[in-house]
Amino acid sequence: MTVNPRPDGVQRSLTSWILNRGLRVVVLHPDDADGATLTGHLMRMGFQVQAFWPPPDELPDKVDLVFRALLLDAREPQDAWQGPASPPLISVIGYESPSFIDQALKMGADAVLTTPIRATGLLATIVCALQHAKRQRQQADRIAKLEQKLAGTRHLAQAKAILMRMHGIGENDAYEMLRTQAMSNRVTVDDICHSIIQTCEMFEPKRREAG
Repeated sequence: MTVNPRPDGVQRSLTSWILNRGLRVVVLHPDDADGATLTGHLMRMGFQVQAFWPPPDELPDKVDLVFRALLLDAREPQDAWQGPASPPLISVIGYESPSFIDQALKMGADAVLTTPIRATGLLATIVCALQHAKRQRQQADRIAKLEQKLAGTRHLAQAKAILMRMHGIGENDAYEMLRTQAMSNRVTVDDICHSIIQTCEMFEPKRREAG
């Protein structure tokens, strides 16, 4: 994959882009040999590294990547900073046990790194984690847009049905009424549909009571 074409038109690899970007990395790892080795390797790669232990409730601003240690004798981590908008995550585990791997999956890790920490394979793990996180975000955005589009289609059909019933008109005329109102009020057709649906729902119970 290539990203960010340079001004001279030459494409640059994702790995080169990452190395030249100066990633802002947070390392959540005990202050031991593995933690020091990890932060040292990351700093030699040119990244801006901040290390914390125990993990804080909030991360610093504008973090590009998080390394999070999973410890054998610790409870399953539930970090307060984790959520849909949290940065890409690499779990650091002592060995490949089912318990560690399951914890990493539950945390939404984009990659897993095993100890003892070595320079070999670290860059590949970082690149794959960032690429996986990017694809996950893109997929989530596409799903959200599709859901919004489907909701808009349902609202349009419902609003047209209300106008057709109220005014005894056809579907095309109902849509033209919606479009004209949207243009007059300088809002979207979906906004007009929402207003009509809400108004109808407001008065519908009163009609049933009166009947």
